[in-house]
Amino acid sequence: MDITFSHVTHVYQENTPFERLAINDVNLNIPSGSFTSIIGHTGSGKSTLVQHINGLLKPSAGTLTVGNITIDAHRKKQKLKDLREKVGFVFQYPEHQLFEETIIKDVCFGPLNFGLSLSEAKKRAEESLNLVGLPDSCWNRSPFDLSGGQMRRVAIAGVLAVQPEAIILDEPTAGLDPGGRNDILQLFEKLHKEFRMTMVMVTHNMGDAALYSDQVAVMDGGRLVMADKPDKIFAREDELRSFGLDVPETMLFMDKLTEKFGSRKTEPVFTMQETADAVIRLLNGGLSHV
Repeated sequence: MDITFSHVTHVYQENTPFERLAINDVNLNIPSGSFTSIIGHTGSGKSTLVQHINGLLKPSAGTLTVGNITIDAHRKKQKLKDLREKVGFVFQYPEHQLFEETIIKDVCFGPLNFGLSLSEAKKRAEESLNLVGLPDSCWNRSPFDLSGGQMRRVAIAGVLAVQPEAIILDEPTAGLDPGGRNDILQLFEKLHKEFRMTMVMVTHNMGDAALYSDQVAVMDGGRLVMADKPDKIFAREDELRSFGLDVPETMLFMDKLTEKFGSRKTEPVFTMQETADAVIRLLNGGLSHV
């Protein structure tokens, strides 16, 4: 299910003294089954952009096409319920949205809201809870008895139970410890790879954007200023810094090492293995000139 922004602009509180231009003339294609990360400094328009994808916000100008659904700024009647069934949204602190007395009831809420029978909703909820790794021994407990990371898994299971074709992740690891953060990211990577689910992730973490994405889109001042493969984006270090951004820590490490050796910069490296290989090449090259 392709997602395409065509000249999309959004103005908050339009025609009031508090009018503010949030995103301006954005053109972006997110291919079906891809993993796209949206990066940019605070206030760049990242969250405003992705909130259009499931109809939380509507364009002030332009069109957004999600699969066979088009949201047009000039059309009054929009298929927002159909859109929200196709696109799940995981908010920055999704556990704040939990409200039912048991975990299984909370995860059933979405499918029931979209018209499924109780038995079908329960079946989907059980499948989703298994997917996120929560054992059935805790399904009848209150979600508020769980740890923060487990509560987040319950909230994610609620999104998955609707069986969306795409999932929007707005800073999905915010507030988690390193272990919980890695678990959540690996869960989304698994969903992306096994089910070819389209993922769109807003993140401040350059390493996460580099490691998990097929495409990285860079926002600045409400405009889309770059969109390309991670290695192409992070090779443009000076431009990223001009937008108030940095590069992954692996690249910062290699920059310092090449500077110490007086060597030219290496190609972008993101994983520990890529970094280790680059260090070995650098050391071998350095030793050959001794």
